[in-house]
Amino acid sequence: MSEGSVRYAVDAGVATATLDRAGKLNSLAGDMRDQLRDRIRDAARDEAVHTLVITGADGAFCAGGDVRTMAQLREERREADFHDILHAGAECVLALRAFQGLTIAAIPGIAAGAGLSLALACDLRVATDTARFAASWRGLALAPDWGATHWLPQTLGYAKALELVLSGRVFSSSEALELGLVHRVVETDALDQAIGEYAEWGRPRDMVKAVKYLLRKGALGGIEASLAAETEAQEDLFVSNDVMEGLRAFSEKRKPRFGQDPERQDTT
Repeated sequence: MSEGSVRYAVDAGVATATLDRAGKLNSLAGDMRDQLRDRIRDAARDEAVHTLVITGADGAFCAGGDVRTMAQLREERREADFHDILHAGAECVLALRAFQGLTIAAIPGIAAGAGLSLALACDLRVATDTARFAASWRGLALAPDWGATHWLPQTLGYAKALELVLSGRVFSSSEALELGLVHRVVETDALDQAIGEYAEWGRPRDMVKAVKYLLRKGALGGIEASLAAETEAQEDLFVSNDVMEGLRAFSEKRKPRFGQDPERQDTT
């Protein structure tokens, strides 16, 4: 049985982690969870990376966990090994949550079970018009994992989240867009271009870090706490090179070039 891998590449500040398990819809097997966690952490450690893209090979995103592996663990009563699998998945989600730049799920095809959760754990999600989704744990009589019980009710509300999980039904990318589970749906051959456009939103990284922190804090606290946090973040950012570049670019009526030392830029 092919255990698959997670390919990793960095180009112009954008890191891409690609789930690759040929013929298995990139379902997670072997040490793929550990590989994914490590690639996310690699991107986080690289200060030149402002955006991390998670995607899948061969026209699929991720069909969740490998059912044959789970069946073998159950037959052999290897509950401890199943616990390790769950823990590795949780570590992937927490690593994504801790990533200070922008995270994007590029969804070319099926995203089911843990694959759906992985997509939801990213900041932004772009799917092709042929992609399909499913909260597919019901068929195995298992509960959702990889943070689905956090993301689904947060996005959909309790009742709709319950309906998707208990039905386990497959739904289209257009429905996912309507529900707010994805941010954009494009034709297959336009996926890379759309991801490139969104990846530019990851510049400047310090600003993205601050915005993510403030929005998360704002969702949990009151207005007083948000105002105090906003003031602190704005003051920290104000002394950065990126803010200097943004101010100069505005005055010079040009597009800012974030991530560079403004004292060394050629502004001609």
